Amino acid sequence: MKKSFSIFLAAVVAGALFAGCRATQTEKTEPPITDPLKIETGYIAGTLIGEPGNEVRIYRGIPYAAPPVGDLRWKPPVPAAPWDGIRECTAFSKIAIQAGSMGIATAMPQSEDCLYVNVLTPAKKASERLPVMVWMHGGAYAMGSGNDALINLHRLPQHGIVLVNVNMRINTLGLFAHPLLTRESPNNSSGNYMFLDMIAALQWVQRNIAAFGGNSGNVTIFGESGGGAKVSTLMASPLAKGLFHRAICESGSAVGGFSNGAPLKELEAIGEKFFAKLKIDKEADPLKAARAVPPEKLIEVRNAVMKELPQDLTMGGVDNSAVDGWFLEDTPLAVFQAGKQNAVPLITIANLGELTGTGGLLLPMLIPAYGNMLAGQAAAGAKGYAAIFDQVPAGWKKDGTVSTHAMELMYVFGDYDNRSGWWAFTGGLARQPGAKAAEDPGLTEADRRVSEIMMKMWAQFAGTGDPNIEGAVEWPVYDRESDRYMYFADPPEVKSGFSQIVPPK
Repeated sequence: MKKSFSIFLAAVVAGALFAGCRATQTEKTEPPITDPLKIETGYIAGTLIGEPGNEVRIYRGIPYAAPPVGDLRWKPPVPAAPWDGIRECTAFSKIAIQAGSMGIATAMPQSEDCLYVNVLTPAKKASERLPVMVWMHGGAYAMGSGNDALINLHRLPQHGIVLVNVNMRINTLGLFAHPLLTRESPNNSSGNYMFLDMIAALQWVQRNIAAFGGNSGNVTIFGESGGGAKVSTLMASPLAKGLFHRAICESGSAVGGFSNGAPLKELEAIGEKFFAKLKIDKEADPLKAARAVPPEKLIEVRNAVMKELPQDLTMGGVDNSAVDGWFLEDTPLAVFQAGKQNAVPLITIANLGELTGTGGLLLPMLIPAYGNMLAGQAAAGAKGYAAIFDQVPAGWKKDGTVSTHAMELMYVFGDYDNRSGWWAFTGGLARQPGAKAAEDPGLTEADRRVSEIMMKMWAQFAGTGDPNIEGAVEWPVYDRESDRYMYFADPPEVKSGFSQIVPPK
């Protein structure tokens, strides 16, 4: 009996050892993420950035759709063509044609061929299934790009997320509506091409992000300023349903904030005025003629038309989403008021200085807009979190500077040591309320602490839908009665009175 038990025990031990060996062998046989990497259209190669031992792999300029040029101008995006060999994704693509001047973006090469993403991943193996964060850039709907050095830093991905930065058509090339375009569309729609590009990028993420170690079932969309308005509009669109699972709006909302959506007919009327200024409205085929106009000429005419329209941020001028019955069934505000948005966990955040009347760019409509979004979340049974950012580097603070528009970006993306070039750009806004040395904000360890907390909370939210992290003050779900919000400074704290933050009378 003892001998039989000994044999049995030996067999169990041997089996366990074999199973452990087999598990180890299985783990070893799973290949690490390395180049060339296979995605749906072919093989790509990237490069490593970040500190030794904590690197992030970055792939720049991956096409997610075909170039929207020629006959594809003002049409929904179509799939990118596959390629042979290995595509070197080590340099950024050209950015979208810009309709104005916005700091860093204006120095970058521009092209109508602009439908590319940049992917940053800390994953070592594809099986890691990390949360995915997809950034929609700011710049109203007219400027900006997904190629800025700030948003392509390695530090936010180092907190365990795969980051995707999207380039898209903007301004007249991305939002132009006209009755002839509506007539040729199988969806009886025109305009909204910028948003359709973002949807195509999110669909690309669904099909490809697993190769980068990302989880297609856990995608967060986030953006700042015009990017925040883009995020809120995607939340209102039935076409984006299921393509993302969390959302963050920073200093931007189209839910009663700005670029709030307009009836398709109104935007078509602007398009007709546009064709008249181009002197192509009497052509035998005005669309063919318009698609042959150099993009620079389109921007020139756009700017001329813009001057003739009321300068109203809520309208968005020539750059607005169209309520077309397809991409948008109603304005984003009406969708949220009915609780019919894509109701995923949401963070809303603004900079204190842009609300109180002392910052560079003033956006006091943000608090009421965020109130609309948070009320819509509550009506749909979804979580919403409110926050105010008010950390100012010591050098600027002593000059009287407040937290201006875009200041939170350097903390969200981890530029606490002034390496991206964005501190100097933001310094232009900071100079208005007092900053004397725009290029040197006077960063200290306090800025690093706030940045680390924000990156951890953003990554935690992306992973779970709840931004709370161990060791930090608890960030409550927003409810109108308590009106509580997270106040980001050093240290962060929870305050009451979010809905009451308004410019002084």
